[in-house]
Amino acid sequence: MTSIEDKQKNFATIVDGKVVDDCERVAVCIKGSVLGFPATIEAIKPDFPFGTSFFLETDVLHEHQGTKPSFTIVVTPKVAKGLSGFLGRLLLIDAHERPTGIKVFDGELLAHSEDVDICQRFIGYPGMAEKLRDLQRFNGFREFHIQGGKGLCLICPTNFKGLSYDVARETLQVMATIAQVLFEF
Repeated sequence: MTSIEDKQKNFATIVDGKVVDDCERVAVCIKGSVLGFPATIEAIKPDFPFGTSFFLETDVLHEHQGTKPSFTIVVTPKVAKGLSGFLGRLLLIDAHERPTGIKVFDGELLAHSEDVDICQRFIGYPGMAEKLRDLQRFNGFREFHIQGGKGLCLICPTNFKGLSYDVARETLQVMATIAQVLFEF
């Protein structure tokens, strides 16, 4: 048994699940649940340059199956921070910056959504901005998709081989607390 297979079995304990053989689509696929939400850890390939993706479904009753998400929010880290932020906007690095009005969030992250009111309401939910900021700090995600009626998708640049057990466990725990808010939103 290879070390990747051992690591997959070890990570399966995070989601109280199992390793799924889906080798035609992805090299790593682990399915289970966290706080009652179906969870998946996937990687196209376990090596560099491929990252790891985390999924949490909030449509546990399959009420929204086959429908489009009611809203989508994409959270990304800011490329240009501080004084360089002005220059970054001029050079179109962070061109789509639309502040949410929450300093904890706006200092480090960007939120993109077609429905600005829902976006501000969701990020303004008590403790949500801090959760998103903390998640980005220890996970270093590149994109975090929040889809109303569907679930969450986090794309981490760390490959599966380099991903630590503790980071994966904490990532899924924080995502589950965000999923609880999204489930009731």
